[in-house]
Amino acid sequence: MDVNHIKRLIKEHVWGPVGSVIVHVVIVTMLVVFAVAPQSQVAPEVEVNMMETKADVLEEVLKTEVKPETPPPEKDVDVDRPDSATTSTMDVPSDAPGSGMGNAEGAGIGSGDPSLAAGFEVAMAKSPLVMRGLYATRTAGGRGGALSAFGGTKRGEDAVMRALRWLKAKQDEDGSWKTVDQAYPDHAPAMAGLALLCFLAHGETPASPEFGQTVERAMKYIVSKQGPNGGFGEKPFSDHGTYEHGICTYAIAEGFGLTKIMALKEAMDKGIQIIINGQQACGGYDYAYKAEPRWDMSVTGWQLQAMKAAKMAGCSNEKLEESITKAIDFLRKINIPGQGGFGYSGNNGAPDSKSTPSMTGAATLCLQLLGKPDCKEVKNGLKWLNDNPVTVEWEKGDGGKHAVYAWYYITQAKFQKGGPDWKAWNTMFSTALIKGQIIEGKLGHWEGGDSGWASGIVYTTTLSCLMLEVYYRYLPTFQHVENAPDAPVAAKSDDVVVEVK
Repeated sequence: MDVNHIKRLIKEHVWGPVGSVIVHVVIVTMLVVFAVAPQSQVAPEVEVNMMETKADVLEEVLKTEVKPETPPPEKDVDVDRPDSATTSTMDVPSDAPGSGMGNAEGAGIGSGDPSLAAGFEVAMAKSPLVMRGLYATRTAGGRGGALSAFGGTKRGEDAVMRALRWLKAKQDEDGSWKTVDQAYPDHAPAMAGLALLCFLAHGETPASPEFGQTVERAMKYIVSKQGPNGGFGEKPFSDHGTYEHGICTYAIAEGFGLTKIMALKEAMDKGIQIIINGQQACGGYDYAYKAEPRWDMSVTGWQLQAMKAAKMAGCSNEKLEESITKAIDFLRKINIPGQGGFGYSGNNGAPDSKSTPSMTGAATLCLQLLGKPDCKEVKNGLKWLNDNPVTVEWEKGDGGKHAVYAWYYITQAKFQKGGPDWKAWNTMFSTALIKGQIIEGKLGHWEGGDSGWASGIVYTTTLSCLMLEVYYRYLPTFQHVENAPDAPVAAKSDDVVVEVK
């Protein structure tokens, strides 16, 4: 056997195994070096980008029905226990009222629309969701900074947490709060909407550790109460049903803005369409979405808050901007000459002869939210509120009722303005609400609110909670930074990144 033949055999049968051993030794050596190398004292800068939430990147359809771990306890609830649903499927239970999900065809949620059901099944993209822009203060870091900057206190935030835990403990299995508020069962969707707004204001989503399941149930319940025509509630075109539809649309629009759950977008779009269709020629609204002559500022306020939330969420309805413009013109025209305040109702777009605190607060706030914080009518409204102060001592409610409806609007309007008037009001209202909370261990609620159509325990608790969340719900108008179009953006240190898996 010649030398060349021997070399060839060695190359074919020996070098492969020996080479493999050498390569593995080198790899192991490198791993050992990296493992024992000293850590850098400076953490590397990591940029986290937000991916656009699009239908073509949605993956992993999860179909687990959300069920309660235990019946909601009346007392001694373990408020520190995280909800089981830390990642959401947003499936609607087949036995949910009006869900229509129990048949083989998979009908839509209360509307016979299969796309709505599909939107719940394919809930969120597998990409980080970064709260930013007007929602940036709803993160843990954002809340802390806003509380410090705008006069919030630890006592106030403790009261908020007690209220959120009370709402969690009292929620029914179907996502409503009917059991705890039996006096007003017809308004259960509206009360669920107000409760959902409280959680969303705190930055809670279906992915939240402690409140995720509560938020998810509330979202499902509200959407299950949307009828085929897009109206929320049992009677969306009745007098009080108009309030209900506005509140539910408001909550669902905010929910979509924070989560990008596509089923919420479809529900929001249908709800907004009814609000746009129901707007009077003058730009206002009346009970049951009636045409003119009468308009009603109390009804109008909830419709306009829903419009603002839908705009922030990116609602693509081409008529939304036109409706907002009409609403702004309406609000400016109903500022009462010679008084400066706003009335409860009127005819043909003309104002009443008498201003009220609640409606002056509502109209002033709506003008601020819709982009006119510095117009003369806002200045008139704020001046009228200063010249006609309302009682903000909980113990001195009018006839045992507390003016939480007026306080809800006035608190937001003065916060949006800021300055000395806000500081004075902040001290009064926050002290009153914190003292007025009924505390049960780690839970807390309020009673005795003044609204005639829904003045129950959930109504009073939610409006009070929303007031104490005012510091971080929205940036004040003097610091507004409008949301940029959805696009990749670097997450800042106070952004919350929710990874949905």
